[in-house]
Formats: sequence, C-alpha cells, structure tokens
Amino acid sequence: MQFQFIILILICLHIGVLGSSNTDNNSATKASLTNPYYARDHIVNPHNFSYVLNPGYSVCNNSNSPVYILVYVHSGPTNYQRRVVLRETWATRTLFPDLRLVFMIGKTNDNNVMKAIQYENEIYQDIVQEDFIDAYKNLTFKGVMALKWISVYCSQTKYVLKVDDDIVVNTFTLINHLKFLDRNNPNKHSTILCLLWHAMGVMRDSKSKWYLSKEDFPLEKFPPYCSGSAFILTGDMPAKMYNASLYVPFFWVDDYYITGAVASAANVTYAQLGSLYTIPQQLAHTRFMSSKSFYTIMFGHFPGSMNNMREIWRRILLMQKYKFPTRVEVFSFTWDEKIHQNDNSIN
Repeated sequence: MQFQFIILILICLHIGVLGSSNTDNNSATKASLTNPYYARDHIVNPHNFSYVLNPGYSVCNNSNSPVYILVYVHSGPTNYQRRVVLRETWATRTLFPDLRLVFMIGKTNDNNVMKAIQYENEIYQDIVQEDFIDAYKNLTFKGVMALKWISVYCSQTKYVLKVDDDIVVNTFTLINHLKFLDRNNPNKHSTILCLLWHAMGVMRDSKSKWYLSKEDFPLEKFPPYCSGSAFILTGDMPAKMYNASLYVPFFWVDDYYITGAVASAANVTYAQLGSLYTIPQQLAHTRFMSSKSFYTIMFGHFPGSMNNMREIWRRILLMQKYKFPTRVEVFSFTWDEKIHQNDNSIN
C-alpha cells in the first residue's frame, strides 16, 4: 500500500512538471504571436562580421586620462565632411579631455570611397568599420557592431553617448547633467537616458520607408523604445546589450531593436530626457540661438547645411565663455582659424 502511494505521488509530480512545461510553451507561443522580437534561450542572431578598420584600444586606452563619455556616431561612408565638423566642434578632446569619439561605418562597393575612408582613418584613428554593406535596412548591424566594439575596447567608460552624424550636442550641458546625476546616484547602472517613445504607431503605409507589414511586426504599436537620434547608456550596458542581441531575432528597425527589444532583454531602466531634445531643425536652431531657451536644449537635429551646425557651435561657445573663459577663448581662436580654412571646402 505504501509503495502504491509513493508511485501515485511520483505520477502526480510528473504530470505537474509536464503541465508546467506546457504552460511555459504556451507562454512562449503567445509571446511570439504578439511580439516576435523577444529573447530566445539560444543564439539566433550571431554577429558574424569582420573588421575592415579597427582602432582597437587606442581610442580609450591611449592616455592616462579616464574616459567619462565615449561618443559613438552612426555615420555613412560618404559623410566625411560631417565627421570633420563633429571632430572640430562639440566632440573635440581639446575642450573635453575625458571624452572619446569613434565613428561606426559599414562597407560600400565603391572602392574609391573605401580608400578615402581608409585614408581618413590613418589621419584620425577613430573609425570602426565592419564588412556588412552600409544601407538603411542594415543599421541594426551597425548598432550591434557598436555594442560589441565598446564592450571589448572601451568597457571602462562611465557613460556612452550614441548620436547620428547630423546631431549637435551641447556637450557642456551634457556633462553638467551627468555630473549632477553622479552626485545624486553615484552607482547608477543598467540605465538608458533618452527621448523615450511610448506606444509609437507602426507604419502600415506601403509607400513609407518605415513601412512594416503585419508579418514583419504584428503589433499595431511598439513597446517603449528610444529615439535613435541620441541616447545615453551607463557604461555597463553595452556588454549586457550585445550579449542580449545574440538571443533576440534580427529586426531591421534599429531604433526599436537596439533600445527596445535588446535593451529590454538586458533589463534596462529607462530615464526620460525628452525635454532636452528638439528634432525639427528650424525649432532647434531657434532654441539654441535664444537666450531664454538655450539651457533647455541638449540635442538638436540638423540634417541640412553643416554651416548651421558650426553656427550653433559658435553660439554654444559664446554662452560658455563666462564659465570657462581661458579654455574656451583659446579653443575659439584655433577653431575659428580652422573654420576659415575649411569654409570653401565644407558646405
């Protein structure tokens, strides 16, 4: 009788385990039906690309000064002039010695452009390039490439700022804001600070470049994710997010994939910075130029003339002179000389 009772218990436990397994399977099936871009329990998105150009450890470990912010920029192969503007304005180490800058670029089939990028990198040593084709629907590869590279070659940075190459950043305001956060929460981690989108509608218009069919993305609204124009990661996040990306199926909408699906799989905490962004170019120009709104904008989008980017940077320097008079005045003089030399070549 006792033996039969034990057998009965074992059978019940076995049924219970099977029931639990079926529940888990049902949950996974339900998740895949609503949002297919959730983390699997095995690698589904290996990043099997090789470096064409890689400055390696030289970007972050080539001096004794610590790295407070690593800036990585999504840039197109032919956007040389934009990269020059960024190097000479808001991302310059002349003014910000604890900042590092690196550009993320894919390859192109144009051999002349590839040679030009190689020559550019010989001068600046700040370009990371992998052998995927640089195209709009390959931007996710670029985002994963950046996470992978940072987790290996600049893992000790305090913060990571991602921007597109048509963004102007008030770096003074950025650093002041982060230093303020450090004072209030010195051990901040697992966080992304950004312009956070909630319930962003999925584009169903087949004529749009952002079009997604229901087969591509069955939900009508995206879960929370960040504007890809600019976002800030705490230094621990690139490695966590790169590892998570291996288990999240590839999705070509890079902003959602990187800052939504992958970030969520890496257990990120979102911090809203939306009030410091201005996306429309004319409005960004107005806010930067106005004394009343100058200190309320950190990121401005300038997809048009690069002269506008230089104009905004002059304005930023002018507004910061009273805080850093010697440093800014010396930099302004050398920068104005460079701009005078480049005015005929950069439009």
